[in-house]
Amino acid sequence: MNRTAPFVGSYALAHLVVDSACAFLVLGVLDIGSQPILSLLIYNSLAFVLQVPIGVMVDKFLNPKMAAMLGLVLVAFSFLIWNTLFAALILAGVGNALFHVGGGSLVLSLDLKKATYAGLFVAPGGIGLALGTYLSISHLVSSLLLFPMVLVFVCLGLYFIQIPLFNRKMQEKETTKQSVLIVSLILIPVIVRSLIGLSMDFPWKEQPNLLWMLTAAIALGKVFGGMLSDKFGLFKVGVGGMLVSAPLLAFFHSVPLLGILGMFVLNFTMPVTLIAIWSLMPNRRGLAFGFTTASLFVGALPVILGKSGWFQTEFIVFTLIVVSAMILFATLYYMEKQKTNKA
Repeated sequence: MNRTAPFVGSYALAHLVVDSACAFLVLGVLDIGSQPILSLLIYNSLAFVLQVPIGVMVDKFLNPKMAAMLGLVLVAFSFLIWNTLFAALILAGVGNALFHVGGGSLVLSLDLKKATYAGLFVAPGGIGLALGTYLSISHLVSSLLLFPMVLVFVCLGLYFIQIPLFNRKMQEKETTKQSVLIVSLILIPVIVRSLIGLSMDFPWKEQPNLLWMLTAAIALGKVFGGMLSDKFGLFKVGVGGMLVSAPLLAFFHSVPLLGILGMFVLNFTMPVTLIAIWSLMPNRRGLAFGFTTASLFVGALPVILGKSGWFQTEFIVFTLIVVSAMILFATLYYMEKQKTNKA
């Protein structure tokens, strides 16, 4: 019996739940009003940047399934200490990081369709954030016990879910100065995608239906980006998605359909960059996943600090996306040439 579909589906659902819970906690439960910037910096730096050292630990000695389950438990426990602001932020941030690296490294361990499964795992996160944000202002969730209970049930589900037979064969790949440089360059499109996703001024976002369509398009972009990458290759899908998105987001973002389409194709790059980085460090799945998420925080930093106003001009948006596409083109082309030369 194929265990892959229920395995990936369970971790994708858990991703939605944990991101929804964290968004609801930070924006709707904790009193961050007096120190909003500091609170957001603490939570986001732990939830994203901490994934790098956790990734190293998962690759070396920490069981990824246990890391994911421990992350869910910590997030659940953060609700129980909601009246202690910084302790709750720390627990939620660490728990979020543990879950993401644990689940992400497990998904990257699958034998086939790595980009497809990576996209399926990551995509629900954005929906979870939107759902948690919506619940935080809707007053539909009044009990602090609801999310902890759901997180515990999801944790138990992960414990009992059957794990596919992974490809545990070690792949020897020496870390060189060139590979470090390539990884650093691949992270630039990740940073730009994060900045665009958080900074773009879509004037129609105030309409709930269009906002949910945008959220769905971002998630589906990651799913389709993975599926198309496995079929047509990282090069065509990643670079092509960025080039198509550049004029749509820079010059036509005020038109709902075109702005949504632009975000859809821009998010093709998520599985592309993750799989490209993983291919440079195949025995360091946790670290590869951690690098990409830490880069998301770098892109979000100007927004958190309220310094993203400079980004609102059409020329800057277009230039950033096109330059990022050129960087991705160069890095993927170099990687393909290196693979061809070794064959």
